[in-house]
Amino acid sequence: MHKDPAPNGGLKIPSKGANGFTLPILGLGTWQMGGREMHNPSNDDRRDIQGIRAAIDAGITHLDTAEVYAAGFAERFVGEAIQGYDRSRLFITTKVHAGHLHYDDVIAACHASLSRLGIAQLDLYLVHHPNPEISLQETMRAMDFLRENELTRYIGVSNFDIPLLEEAMAYTKYHVVSNQIHYSLVARAYEENGTLEFCRQHGILVTAYRPIGRSGELAQRGNTLLDEVAQKYGKTPAQVAINWVMQKPNVITLFKTSDPAHLEENLGALGWRLSASDERRLDENFPPGITINLPGEG
Repeated sequence: MHKDPAPNGGLKIPSKGANGFTLPILGLGTWQMGGREMHNPSNDDRRDIQGIRAAIDAGITHLDTAEVYAAGFAERFVGEAIQGYDRSRLFITTKVHAGHLHYDDVIAACHASLSRLGIAQLDLYLVHHPNPEISLQETMRAMDFLRENELTRYIGVSNFDIPLLEEAMAYTKYHVVSNQIHYSLVARAYEENGTLEFCRQHGILVTAYRPIGRSGELAQRGNTLLDEVAQKYGKTPAQVAINWVMQKPNVITLFKTSDPAHLEENLGALGWRLSASDERRLDENFPPGITINLPGEG
């Protein structure tokens, strides 16, 4: 028996998209579920799996993971968590590691991810990080193979700037539907280098990770402006920071938590909007910063 996501009247989460491709504006990421680069034997795996299920029950349908997260354990957690839910109502994204971008390696990595997830087809498969030592043309040819053989519905990239996006687009027969990047109030380099605008112009949906900062710094009180805006709307700093990202044109975002209280807080970023003047104040007082893309993250 299959359960629908968000039984008992869970949240209806709006979507954004272009060229016929859409994603919910808020999804669940799984980086550090189970560990970082390797599985942490002291990790509370059951808590992470229950955290994924709690998010689905609350209305989250976009689940994002990667083969490198905890050496595949995050994918296993997603696969276990979705058992019993209506698969057709869920959107599952995973990513191929930068070390697996040769043609045969991409295909093998996809099959391994599908096995860990326990599904027959991905909704979206991303090149996790570019690798200058491997031809992107070879990588995208393999991504085309996966698309043509219905191992994934869509293909995309992650941590790509404009030159890399142009190259990827030139090497595939299909639309690059999404670019997943580090973007938040304190990480604005993709604004500065024009990548966000390029994605808007070419119908590539931007998925922002770490909307509350690398170490959750935007969830903490102490920034005068952020605290002031949060108080004005009766929200927390984290809710303001997430809402700021979701409000940007052509941008959706991901959060990660296994904590019920944090899940409730993050969902509180939905259902309201910053005024144009408050959005401008936040834009101008959190100037563009660096974007650090470490292998295995994002």
